[in-house]
Amino acid sequence: MDTCGIIAEYNPLHRGHQQQLSDLRNRMGRDAGIVICMSGPFCQQGVPALLDKGVRTELALRAGADLVLELPQAFATDSAERFAKGAIATLLATGVVRSLAYGTEYPDKADTIQVLGAFFAEESPEFRSRLKEELRSGLSYAVAKSIAAAHWIDGADILLQSPNTILSVEYEKALRSILKENILPTYALPLLNKNKWSSRNIRALVEQRFDIESARLLPENYWTLLNELLPVLPPSSTAAVMREVIEGRGLVTTLTLSKHTLLSPLLYDIDRLKTIRGMQGGLAERVFNVLTDTSFDHMITSSYEKAPSGLTPAQIIATRVFPTSRVRRALLSVALNIRSDDIALTQAKPHYIRVLGFSKRGRRLLSFMRQTSELPVITIASQFNKLVSDEAKRQAQLDLYAQALWNNLAGRIDADETERIPIIV
Repeated sequence: MDTCGIIAEYNPLHRGHQQQLSDLRNRMGRDAGIVICMSGPFCQQGVPALLDKGVRTELALRAGADLVLELPQAFATDSAERFAKGAIATLLATGVVRSLAYGTEYPDKADTIQVLGAFFAEESPEFRSRLKEELRSGLSYAVAKSIAAAHWIDGADILLQSPNTILSVEYEKALRSILKENILPTYALPLLNKNKWSSRNIRALVEQRFDIESARLLPENYWTLLNELLPVLPPSSTAAVMREVIEGRGLVTTLTLSKHTLLSPLLYDIDRLKTIRGMQGGLAERVFNVLTDTSFDHMITSSYEKAPSGLTPAQIIATRVFPTSRVRRALLSVALNIRSDDIALTQAKPHYIRVLGFSKRGRRLLSFMRQTSELPVITIASQFNKLVSDEAKRQAQLDLYAQALWNNLAGRIDADETERIPIIV
C-alpha cells in the first residue's frame, strides 16, 4: 500500500486542511494510506490545542486521514528543528510511510525547499561562520539563519520568513539527517486561502467572543460565533467547537494557559528559571525583569483582557532577539517544568508511537505497522508501563502530565487519560 505521511496540528481543522487531504487523496489514489503525525494537547508555537486531541483525531479521520499518531509532547512544543525531527522520526519508525506531504506558502519553490533542507543538513563551516556574524549584529536566530543562507541559496531569506515553509525546510533537513540516503519523495502542497483559513485567526475568533469575567462564551454570542465559523471550518469542526462552547468545557485558549503559567513560582526565581528549556541566552533574565517590573495583578489581568497596549504577556516580553513564538514556547516549558538538562525531553529521539485513531484502511496500516515498526506501538496509555528505557518513561510521563494539565484547563477534571482508546471511524 502506497502510504504518505503528514505532520499536522489541526488546531483546529479548517477548510484548507480538508481540501489538502482531499487533493492528496486524489493525487495518490483511493487505495493509498494517509498517516498523520499530530501534536497532542500543546502545539509548536507554544499555544494549547483548542480542542482535545481525540476530537481533532476524529475530525482528521472524517476529512480523509487513515491513521493518526500523536507526536510526543517533548517534540510538539520545541523549536521548529526538533519538532520536525521528532515528527519525521515518528513517521519513519512506523515502517509503512513511503512519502511525505507538507503545506508551504511557496509550493512552486519545492526544489529550493529541498535544496535548503540538504544545505542545513550539512551546515558547512563557512555557513556557521556567516551565521555567527549575523547573530553578532543583534538579529534573532531565525532571521540570522535566513540571511546567512541567502549568501549560498537565492531567495532563502524570503522563503524562511514564512512559518510553514520554515517547517517544510526542517522536514527536508530531518529526512536527510535521519535517512542519509534513499530520501523519501516529498509533495509540497499549497496553503489554500491562508489569510482566511488560518488556524491562528480561527482561534482568535473564538477567544475574542469569550466573556472576560466568566472566561466562557455567553449564550447571546453563540449565534454570532457560529456564523463566523461556518465560512472557515467544515461543518464537523464547527459543530465540535460549538458543542464545547455550549457545554462550557472542553476548550482551552491561549489566554487560559497564560493565566495558569503566570502563577508559576518558577517565573519569579531567576536561578530556577535559567534551568528551563528555552530560557537560555538571556531570555530568563528578560522574563524575570519584565515580570518583576510589572504588577502581578496587571499581568494576570492582561492574560484575559490583554494589556492596554493590546499586547499579550508573551508579546510584552518579546523583543527582536526573542520572538513571541520563542517566548510562548519557553513559558510553556515553565508550565510543563521541562528543564534544559533533561536529555530525554530535549535531545533524545522518540521512543514509542502512540496511536490516536484509525479508519478501516488505517486498521490495515496499523496491522502492518505492528510488524514493521522500529518502536513500541502504544494504543492505550496503560501500555506506557511496559516501556523499558528511562528516556521512554520520561517522555511518557510528560505526555500524561501535559494531557492532565490540558484537561484541567479545559474544565475536564474528571477525564482519565488511561481510559482513552483510539478513535475508530
